[in-house]
Amino acid sequence: MAFNRLDEQQSITCTLDNTENILILQYGGIAVMRLALSELAVVEPGPVSVTRVIAWDVIRRTPLRTTPMAVWRCLKISPGRDRIVLSPDGPGAGITIDLTRLEPWHIAMDVRTDLPGAFVQLSWQTAADEHWRGFGEHSHTILPPAQFDSWVEEGPVGLGWLSSWLTFLPAVPFPKGPYPSYASLPLWLSSAGYSAWFESSEMIRWSLGHWRRKAQVWASQTRLHVIAGPDPGTILARQFSVLGRPSVPPAWVFAPWNDSVQGQEQALLMARFLREHRIPSSAIWIEDWMGSHEDSRRFWMRPLTHRADTALYPDFPGLASTLHAGGYRMLGYFCPELTEGSDLYRQADRDGVLVKNAAGRPVRISILGISHGQLDPTHPHAFAWMRDHLFQPALTLGFDGWMADFGEYLPVSAQMADGTTGWQTHNRYPLLWQQAHRTFWEQARPSGDYTFFVRSGWVGTHALAPVMWGGDSDTDFEEADGLPTVVPQVLSAQTAGFFYWGTDIAGYMTFGLTRPSSRLLYWRWLQLAALLPVMRTHHGTARPRNWRFDKDGDTLDLYARYARLHTALYPYFHHLAVLAADDGIPLTRPLYLEYPQDAACWSIDQQFMLGPSLLVAPVTRKQSKRHMIYFPAGSWRCWWTGTVHEGPRWTAADIPEDRLPLYLKRGCAVPLFEGAAGPDGQMEGIVDSLAPIAQGPGVDLDQALNYLALYANCGEEEDLGEEIALPSGGRLSWRHRPAAEHPAPGATRDRPRHFAHLPAAAAGSCTAMLSPGDPVVMRTAGGLWELSLSANSTRPVTCTVRWWDESNNSKGGPSGGH
Repeated sequence: MAFNRLDEQQSITCTLDNTENILILQYGGIAVMRLALSELAVVEPGPVSVTRVIAWDVIRRTPLRTTPMAVWRCLKISPGRDRIVLSPDGPGAGITIDLTRLEPWHIAMDVRTDLPGAFVQLSWQTAADEHWRGFGEHSHTILPPAQFDSWVEEGPVGLGWLSSWLTFLPAVPFPKGPYPSYASLPLWLSSAGYSAWFESSEMIRWSLGHWRRKAQVWASQTRLHVIAGPDPGTILARQFSVLGRPSVPPAWVFAPWNDSVQGQEQALLMARFLREHRIPSSAIWIEDWMGSHEDSRRFWMRPLTHRADTALYPDFPGLASTLHAGGYRMLGYFCPELTEGSDLYRQADRDGVLVKNAAGRPVRISILGISHGQLDPTHPHAFAWMRDHLFQPALTLGFDGWMADFGEYLPVSAQMADGTTGWQTHNRYPLLWQQAHRTFWEQARPSGDYTFFVRSGWVGTHALAPVMWGGDSDTDFEEADGLPTVVPQVLSAQTAGFFYWGTDIAGYMTFGLTRPSSRLLYWRWLQLAALLPVMRTHHGTARPRNWRFDKDGDTLDLYARYARLHTALYPYFHHLAVLAADDGIPLTRPLYLEYPQDAACWSIDQQFMLGPSLLVAPVTRKQSKRHMIYFPAGSWRCWWTGTVHEGPRWTAADIPEDRLPLYLKRGCAVPLFEGAAGPDGQMEGIVDSLAPIAQGPGVDLDQALNYLALYANCGEEEDLGEEIALPSGGRLSWRHRPAAEHPAPGATRDRPRHFAHLPAAAAGSCTAMLSPGDPVVMRTAGGLWELSLSANSTRPVTCTVRWWDESNNSKGGPSGGH
């Protein structure tokens, strides 16, 4: 890997190598990008063929002529700006590249040809072991040789058990192979030492080989940004200082969300059931607020009227009031499609805010065989129309946010109100759709107490949409579109800034040969979802047949355990979210982000780090025997058993069905909630909601903020420390040092009453009441602990430190101790 530079103050330099015909970008004396000038080309496009296959456009275009460049010269335009003029060997249009230094570590390349209607094609020389990661959110890691498009569309769909037998076919997964995506962005991170993205919203067609990688931009001009740095973390921090950083969502977003459909009474029953069973939840998501149908096999939500179904939900304001009092936010559903014939469709048509075709008539969008119109967000009155007819009525009903679905269906034949075509606006449509939601909520609730979640995206979605989810995964273990695709999705999404990401637990789509979700699938998907920033259930298309969290007692117990774990992690999630807002570093991290020098980490796409401290290695396949786990350099302690594993190495393990492989790194302390103290002083161990509970049982955020637990994996002789951003405001500083003398007796605290979700075998503990600006020192058998709250902290905190007995460490072997 190229990351061996220590000096962060280096600058990008550009050099023309006329021997190899390449433009070399260097950082810290090392070549990070090699642009092959003789392979840059002007492409004169031929006729285009667009074939609609259910929900996908199969786009074919053969160029009439491709003219490579052969001659170039460099001109100095002004300080910090150079120009390279390229010409073909003979007649034909050329290419001009303007290089502008925007920061020492940031260069913009403006690439253009003067031939009207032509495309520009760029080409890079790469080492065979150079990894390009990201390209938005993808369900399969993009590996050379690969061909794909930066084009927003439905993700791939599996063929059930048949998928694994047909992987050799280019149309499997159906219908275009593995790389279609709701958010296929022209943005990537290179292991050579840079990130890059195109500003273009037009289609970009990629061809990635081991030594040659090409991008054909379907436009006559584009801008390519290049960011360099000494390591991937610094590169992403710099990238998001340019693109903007996501804001921190409200606390309740980090607690589990539970879906409820088929009526008001069902939503109330769900809310009561969760509280009675002490299962944490802060949101009830009502997808079918506008109506739904269900039989013995299938659930479907049509038509898309965007009006409340008063038969299913006779009193939305009353429902919202009850849910709010019980510590829940109420979430709904919107999409930019309106079912033909509905009242709002006719109103939108009269008002001229539907997307038109070349004949001036509304375009027709087919979803599951039903025709829809689509809102045109480029219309000058579009936002006011959506506000008045969609968003404000929903807010009046009591909704606190919603799924902002779709955004990928704009046909290329569209003629937008702003004069652009579908070709030009297709990829930027998600941004326009998401901007309308963001603008509405910022005006309606400037406090930020809202969310909406999306599946489609383009460069910039991360700064608009508070939450992204991975779209419609299949309800199976198949690699085509089932559980194994979730971790690649979340890892690729991080380079694009989709930090607050979640998945439909147990998947969504059950069509064709795909079977309804099983108990084992639910258990494994649940475990993975619990360690993502957003944890959300979904009923799925086969709701009557799918496995649910309350399907049997064992599943209910397991769901409760992982929902409690997810909520207990909120102080850690919050700390990571503050770092993300300040520095642009994601919460969920590919292993290479923490270990860029470890070549193995660049190829691992079924594990991730949660922050710098937790290693997550979920079981994503039906077979859990000899589950392979890679431990990077260091010492790793199993969350559930306390067993210690040393890295770097691969380990094979037999993982019990109810267990998520989760490990705490040596030298780290993770802040957790342990609930509130009961009358006997023992901690409850459960936080029921991260929203206020005004009526009914349960521990809410305000109560939980009075307590904090630090689970520390450090040895008696280690000297280390950290500063943690607290959810209540201010910061907690902790430091551990070897004890110079025997400890004095100190206050200890028993394990919480409910502790199955908390780290096991933490033998020692000490507890202190911390006041802002007043440090505390505790001498213990585990060493010397120094704790202090910053002066701007808003409240005292009872802090418990828990650690492991180092003299009784058990070592994990290749086949056990997990």
